[in-house]
Amino acid sequence: MKESVDVVITVNSPGEVSGWLKPVVEALAASPGAYRITVFIPPCPFASGAESRVVEELPQVEQVVGPRETVRFIISGKVPAGFNPAGKGIALFLGGDLAYVALLTKRLRYPAVAYTEGLTGWTRSFTRFAMPYSWMADKVKDPAVKKKTAVIGNLMLDAVKPQYTKEQLKKMIGNEQAPGLLLLPGSRPVHFQYMLAYYVKTIEKIKEHLPTLATALSISPFVTEEQLVAALSGWGAEEWGLSATYLPSREMNYNTEGPLQPLGEIRTATGVHLPCFHHQQYNLMNWADLALTIPGTNTVELAALGVPMVVTVPLTHPEEIPLEGLAGLIGRVPFLGKLLKRKLVPKFLTKIKFSAWPNRLAKAQIIPELIGMISPEEVSKTAVGILKDESVRQQIADRLKQIVGEPGAAQRLVGILQEVLSEND
Repeated sequence: MKESVDVVITVNSPGEVSGWLKPVVEALAASPGAYRITVFIPPCPFASGAESRVVEELPQVEQVVGPRETVRFIISGKVPAGFNPAGKGIALFLGGDLAYVALLTKRLRYPAVAYTEGLTGWTRSFTRFAMPYSWMADKVKDPAVKKKTAVIGNLMLDAVKPQYTKEQLKKMIGNEQAPGLLLLPGSRPVHFQYMLAYYVKTIEKIKEHLPTLATALSISPFVTEEQLVAALSGWGAEEWGLSATYLPSREMNYNTEGPLQPLGEIRTATGVHLPCFHHQQYNLMNWADLALTIPGTNTVELAALGVPMVVTVPLTHPEEIPLEGLAGLIGRVPFLGKLLKRKLVPKFLTKIKFSAWPNRLAKAQIIPELIGMISPEEVSKTAVGILKDESVRQQIADRLKQIVGEPGAAQRLVGILQEVLSEND
């Protein structure tokens, strides 16, 4: 029987869990060796609060250590319940703050590897750095760090695995002759509550121009059905004047034998019926002719499949956008924090040329980004223009596929882990 080797991974927020962690643990499970995977989830302002639950659902992960236990282990050395270090292992940074992995390695005496989007820090604590793109690695100026940095590709591309072709999916959903529009309102509760109402209201406006348009809502694994119901009567719905109800599938006459089963359906007072799907994001992305989404991992995944998108950042409530560092700390100051953040966030965003990953990778605007005091009417106007022009959609799709790169990063990262382990035998 092979000796068990610890792989201790840190991960912090929905994008890293879905786009980075999942393909890496799948690649580890498929590679030779007996790996025992433990995931530490450090505190993070970008967390949804559901990270532990979602990571626990990954069959390759043996144990999940939450934020409180992670900090306690680092500070006091108190070993989390059920965690018995094997004595041989490696630590892998897949999100959070590099300091957490650096400090964990001091406790465990394991070598460490970091996969980052150009970030380097605590360099003496890391044996290797891996990055998605060469332009990120080019920012590394320290010769010693540059020597131990490798460009391996974007892990997010390895996560995108639809089960069916676009044609098959259109037949399943029933829109073989009509375009399909996908809504991706985010994974964090505060984003989801606001963006769900915003996007459903946008759909109402779009349907006035394209009544035969097929629509679908992809509910993030980090969002529960209860949160969906709450969002339809929350402050976002009140703000946009949305009148809608949710009907779970168990109360409807859906064909339970079909492979794409909705969780339920949102019905609006204007007659819009919006099917809601859970754990089907990649099938739905492959089905869609256009997506409405906020910035983040979704934009890379859509690009990998060549799906045009409209990226929206409404700034009606900028104080609800999470920020790192000093700006994030200021936002948590009692009484004045939210007021100060309302002023800081718009100024911060004006310094960012592009918020969506495809545009950042291309260093040019390939997909529309609507940022600021934007209404559902404005978003619907942009979406209708794209939906009505198949040639524009095809041009965007071709360009998107060119810029994201090729899959295979997860296997290459596992190769680096194996090299470092063999060097430390």
